[in-house]
Amino acid sequence: MQSTGQCLCGAVRITAVAADSFQACHCTECQRWTGGGPLYAIRVTDLRIDGEDAVRAYRHSAWGERVFCGTCGTALYWKLQGRSIAFVALGLLDDRSGKRLGEEIFVDHRPDWLPSAEGAAQHYEAEMKAQLDAFLKTETSL
Repeated sequence: MQSTGQCLCGAVRITAVAADSFQACHCTECQRWTGGGPLYAIRVTDLRIDGEDAVRAYRHSAWGERVFCGTCGTALYWKLQGRSIAFVALGLLDDRSGKRLGEEIFVDHRPDWLPSAEGAAQHYEAEMKAQLDAFLKTETSL
């Protein structure tokens, strides 16, 4: 089902097919990027972005890129450099009804004051980095 959304100021609008569940990333970079909480991100396909002239990117590592609205600063998505966008910030969606938290990642960095989500899969930093390393190795060996 098509979902629509926008940044805070409306300069960037999205249309995509969004999954039913989303993830919460508790890595320290996402905590800094969001101002303290996790980045809630939802997997999307068939993404269309309108207002690309307002889109800005910050390359925070040799492989990652955080993308935001250059007008209002809204977090738009995180992606691997040179790869297509797979997840967008959940808060962009106009309608989040029926969505559920399916997994939490980098849970070993979750703040003590934030409880884990009941029923959501829990993944630690070592597991996530191993998955990323394995993915990057298969991508470079193709």
